Amino acid sequence: MIRRMWPPGALDFLRELEANNDRDWFKANRARYNAVLLEPARELAAQLAHLGEPRFFRPWNNTRFRPGPPLKEHIAFSIGGDAAVYYVSLSLDGLVAGAGIHHPDADQLERFRSAIADGRRAAAFERAVAAANAAGLELIEPELKRAPKGYSVDHPRIDRLRLKRMTLFHRSQIGRWLHASTADDRIRAELDAARPFVAWLCKYVGPSTQPQRH
Repeated sequence: MIRRMWPPGALDFLRELEANNDRDWFKANRARYNAVLLEPARELAAQLAHLGEPRFFRPWNNTRFRPGPPLKEHIAFSIGGDAAVYYVSLSLDGLVAGAGIHHPDADQLERFRSAIADGRRAAAFERAVAAANAAGLELIEPELKRAPKGYSVDHPRIDRLRLKRMTLFHRSQIGRWLHASTADDRIRAELDAARPFVAWLCKYVGPSTQPQRH
């Protein structure tokens, strides 16, 4: 079976979507979306099956609670169902490959900070981050301006403790590489480099035990 990545028509579709972000236009062009964006994404996910089961995000935005355009101007899917997942997104801003826990609950943040405060577990975290860095992935910047409650501003790992999201990613600019049959190898190499990071999060942070938010 010949591998197929996103064709040039995928970017044409995204450009048109930016100019025609309404439900009627999308319904009339749904077959194009499936052919040039969704099906290549499914083929890519099949190449990443060793990482877990994929979950494709719906193209519709939820505008009931957050006003905005009705359609997402990208295509994205996650892989895996444990505490941490892998993530791929294509938009006109680039191809993002990443991994981690994007919206941790309070109990997950507490366990993460406890692990970072422990020298042995923190060292394993740094090794996992370094492995991802070697493939071009970068840890997200800390969002907290100050030390979290219970931790000193002089803590040797204060930058890690100030993280609110436990994710790393790499954004590749769109270009001809995206249309080559080897593009999935490039994306797979990046996500494979994040495997120690995901394993660390699953081991030391784990899924939330708090009641699910609705």
